[in-house]
Amino acid sequence: MTARLARWRVALRIARRDALRSKGRTALVVLLMMLPVAAGAFVVGGIRTSTPTTETRISWQMGSSAQARLSVGCGDVRAPIEQDPLGTAGCDSSAADLGAVDPGDLASLLPRGDDVTPAGRVGLPIRSGRALVRSAEFLVLDAASVPGLLGEVEGNAGPGPGQIVLRRQIADRLGVGIGDRVELDSVEVEVVGIGDSSSPVAGLVGASTVGGSEPIWFVVGDAPVTWGDVQNLNAIGMVVTSRAVYEDPPPPEQVPAASYGDSGDTARVVGVIAAVVALGLLEIVLLVGPAFAVGAKRNARMLALVAASGGAPGDVRRIVLASGLVAGVIAGVVGLAVGSAGTVVWFLTRQGSTYPLPNLVIPVLEPAGIAAIALLLGLAAAWFPARSAASADVVMALAGRRGDVPARRRVAWTGLSLAGAGVAMGVVAATVSEPVLLAAGVIVMEIGLVMAAGMLVELVGRLAPMMRLPARFALRDARRHRSRTAPAVAAVLAAVAAATVGLVWIASDARVQEAIWRPVAADQVGLVSLSTWDQDAEGLVEQYDRVERAIGGVLPQARMVPVRLLESTTHTGPNSSWSAAALPDPATVCPEDQEYSEDAADERCRVVPSASAGFTWGSGALVDDGSMVGALGLDGAAAAADALSRGEVVVNDPEAIWPDGRVHITVMDDDYQPATAEVTARGHLVEWASQVYDLVVPPALAEDLEGAAQVALADRGERAGDADPGGTDAGDPLFGIRTVGAVVTGVDLDQADVDSLNRDLSDIDANVRLTYEGEMGGKRSDADLAAIIVGAALVVALLATGLSVGLAVTDSRADLATLSAVGASPRVRRRITSAQAGVVAIVGTLAGVSTGLLLAFVIGRWQQTDRFTGYLWETIVPWPHVGALAIGLPLLAVAGGWLLSRSRLPVRRRLAQ
Repeated sequence: MTARLARWRVALRIARRDALRSKGRTALVVLLMMLPVAAGAFVVGGIRTSTPTTETRISWQMGSSAQARLSVGCGDVRAPIEQDPLGTAGCDSSAADLGAVDPGDLASLLPRGDDVTPAGRVGLPIRSGRALVRSAEFLVLDAASVPGLLGEVEGNAGPGPGQIVLRRQIADRLGVGIGDRVELDSVEVEVVGIGDSSSPVAGLVGASTVGGSEPIWFVVGDAPVTWGDVQNLNAIGMVVTSRAVYEDPPPPEQVPAASYGDSGDTARVVGVIAAVVALGLLEIVLLVGPAFAVGAKRNARMLALVAASGGAPGDVRRIVLASGLVAGVIAGVVGLAVGSAGTVVWFLTRQGSTYPLPNLVIPVLEPAGIAAIALLLGLAAAWFPARSAASADVVMALAGRRGDVPARRRVAWTGLSLAGAGVAMGVVAATVSEPVLLAAGVIVMEIGLVMAAGMLVELVGRLAPMMRLPARFALRDARRHRSRTAPAVAAVLAAVAAATVGLVWIASDARVQEAIWRPVAADQVGLVSLSTWDQDAEGLVEQYDRVERAIGGVLPQARMVPVRLLESTTHTGPNSSWSAAALPDPATVCPEDQEYSEDAADERCRVVPSASAGFTWGSGALVDDGSMVGALGLDGAAAAADALSRGEVVVNDPEAIWPDGRVHITVMDDDYQPATAEVTARGHLVEWASQVYDLVVPPALAEDLEGAAQVALADRGERAGDADPGGTDAGDPLFGIRTVGAVVTGVDLDQADVDSLNRDLSDIDANVRLTYEGEMGGKRSDADLAAIIVGAALVVALLATGLSVGLAVTDSRADLATLSAVGASPRVRRRITSAQAGVVAIVGTLAGVSTGLLLAFVIGRWQQTDRFTGYLWETIVPWPHVGALAIGLPLLAVAGGWLLSRSRLPVRRRLAQ
């Protein structure tokens, strides 16, 4: 054991000296290996920092002294429940309601000496003279009995009636301080304190200040609330968060709610993450391996001297492995420091946000395990160069000659077999929608391609006789030294393949999101929604006028166009709320004797799943003379506005336009039973997918629909007998046109304009709001993300190419010196170096793009099995980005080889053969 440690001590000393002598190469290796360590330390620290600790949870829930917090577990129904130690409960919807909570019953189930203090939890808008926070959570209580809920408080920590203590981030957002007044749900209150907590609670409100809160209770006293007490309170329908249970949780077998989680989903997520991490580590090994090969090649004479002096092959192998060990130790330490520093910076930058991180936690045990990854990476990357150095011919190395070992063909064939197996696993995984199998297939395919990279270099090298001198030299050199060229080609291949998959995924997902999103207007067009609840038509017109004046006062150049809906104005019975609808062409309707299904033989009976999102003003047909539609800024808006001005109807479903070019409109009751009377008009088709544009009618046709509704009511009376006693008198209108919002044009709105205007609009009504289409995320711009992916792939691929070229320069120095000696021009050196870079970059890039496209189609097939958006998924190849990657990377590599190489070399003496 002592002799073995002595050998390692000598090897580590040599490795340390070599690292100090080759500082540039050492820095590059450390940088590459520290990245996963830094990323892992940052992720673990970020997770721990963003997850409340036990002390933070206790402070948020119970302040500094309360023993527990109680609430009704199933909303309005109080029934027996089961919960976990953190307060996550499961409700039985079939259980009988136990009625209202009696504080005396709560006290009887608590430990002796404890009592309950009533409080309330409520979500309300709060506004100041500068800003409006539309929804925030507040606690209504006697804060003096439950101190510490908002941490250290500047000012008065116990607000009385008409007073409030705000969390500092909320106070900053509102622009208020101690002594200022804010409006809480139309109730004016005074700010008497500001707390420094990161709690989700926005503030503490004095008792009896606001109503409508959800009741909760705090347990105060000296006796802890144990897990047994929690279960007793669960039996009467109370959810309990207990200080004692937080600090000392019960064993899992005593927690009935412990089986609520879905371990299958967790396993799938962990499997996918593990696959991504494994691919990343494999890429780093491929990048770092050539760097150690460069070091071993440059130290070939020194290693040969060790062997000639009596050193065993194991000693030579140990010296090269020690280089990986030294680099791994440095990378682990530096990575931990960088990752921890990143966690601290992230925490500090989030402190000023509305929802800051709960606590700063710098973990110790997890990063120690992550740091071991750097050691494993260093040893793995140095393993093959170490084996190659240990098996080198000592005499040839001392003579300065190369002794290349021929490649084993079985390695390449094994790699191709693994790559094929990985593709097959991916196809099967895509068919059965199994992400873990898909991730495993990707890993197997990647490993197989890495093993087959040597064969690819061999095949490309056979083109050498057809090339001119620089390319011929580079191809033969790459073929002769496959041990250093193949890892570099594999690294480029892996990076480009991953980038190609990422680019295809981004483009395909953007197409899905675009298909789901139903834009109502162009990006910068403003959309106003009025408060329609319990408002008649006259009240809405008055509200619209006030909104127009408010917006015009801030943005005088803005133009508002009203949005009007045709809505049912009355109810004449249980199924008598009328709506207008366009009837589909009978030729497109599924026959009554057939059923709807996704795979129906009759196309008319096929059900296509759908998903959609977007802005809406409510249900009902739009009424417009063309002015509102013309202001939308959508493609075809001008033509649709002209059609409405001519009395035509605008629809977005081609089946709503019958063969005669007309749209047949009728009225329907709540059971979607159409009336016998119809109104027809010429139809104009638009491609706007939003349900807002299912039916847009001109004002004159809206009046005709009133007649159709009256006929329908008469038909119902004939069928049903006497009219409903509480129904509508004969002649009363069944439809009315109401102004429900507005389209704002003439200005390019941004978030600052919207926030400022919404503060003013809240004076009109709390439910009056302004937004704009671009704010809601309907159109995503993935250009930045695509650029990051391409840039990352370029950096990784250029690093791999540079390392390979560096090793090639070391190997080719004698040949280049000979060329110079026999009269080759100085530019030949540059051309050969750029050709060597081009071989690695071109071969790796073309293979990587091909592999990436294959993987992208496999993953796309898997995505098509998603039950929510799979029917929308289409594999989209962004050829401009992929082309830029496929062409730009080789060009950059060739240019780098040309610019960074010296054109002149001193003539060196060749050792005797």
